[in-house]
Amino acid sequence: MAEKRSGFGSLIMNALASIILIIVGLIYFIVTLWIVKFGANLLNIQPDHNFILIAAAIIAAGSMLGSALQK
Repeated sequence: MAEKRSGFGSLIMNALASIILIIVGLIYFIVTLWIVKFGANLLNIQPDHNFILIAAAIIAAGSMLGSALQK
């Protein structure tokens, strides 16, 4: 039979999973930000830094939501 975790063990595992997901999300956002900046430089345009951040945030959020809602 499967062993049940104690309340404290579940809390620790939940906190660890949350920290890992935050780190992975930040890494994904940084990679997306780099791709948007590289694409802008490739097209020889210089958008404001705020627009680059917004574009990367929308792309990252959309892909995370899309993968979460995928069947």
